[in-house]
Amino acid sequence: MGNDPTRESGLCGRPDLNTVDKTQTASEEDQYAARHNPFIYFHSIIDDNYYCEQHVVPLTRLPVDLSKARTTPSFSFITPDLCHDGHDEPCANGEPGGLVSADAWLREWVPRITGSPAFKRDGLLLITFDEAEAEGSNPDASACCNESQFPNTPNNGGPIPGRGGGRVGAVALSPFIRPGTVSTHPYNHFSALRTLERLFALPLLGYAASPDPGSFGTDVFSGRW
Repeated sequence: MGNDPTRESGLCGRPDLNTVDKTQTASEEDQYAARHNPFIYFHSIIDDNYYCEQHVVPLTRLPVDLSKARTTPSFSFITPDLCHDGHDEPCANGEPGGLVSADAWLREWVPRITGSPAFKRDGLLLITFDEAEAEGSNPDASACCNESQFPNTPNNGGPIPGRGGGRVGAVALSPFIRPGTVSTHPYNHFSALRTLERLFALPLLGYAASPDPGSFGTDVFSGRW
């Protein structure tokens, strides 16, 4: 789900195949970046127009889905647009952007999710960033957990040398997490993927199969089971 993957992007928020991706930069009318939604590149979605249209949808669909537990998806991936993910500052539409707009977006959507029947029953909301700042006075491309050098890039860290995306924060909310829980154990995005795959009894994909640093443990899931 995204804020509004409808204007510059084609079917279900992705650029038309073999065309220039017009969502690389924000416009005043459309600030959604298709590249931040990995599902639009999966063949199981892009090769089936019906599945694509039904399952990769604007965020405006979420409130109706959340209204009942039976209509709430078992898994949702939500990426804000370039204004509300903290990337642009100021935003193309005049909003302040940065952490100000990211905070306003979270204040609107987090209570809607945590107040839903499905979340109260057995939900998990994971809020995180894709990478640390790669430019400026304190760029960070460090890695916590023995990441391999990826095969499709000469440098995992992007514009600066490094094996990872640097240190980022994450907030996990769930009935199975005791309020105020803080974990100092190093995890990465493969840990999050591995955790989700185990929760849904799915095979482990790619680097998520690595035992280091593993899935989220009882240091995260500290509440009742």
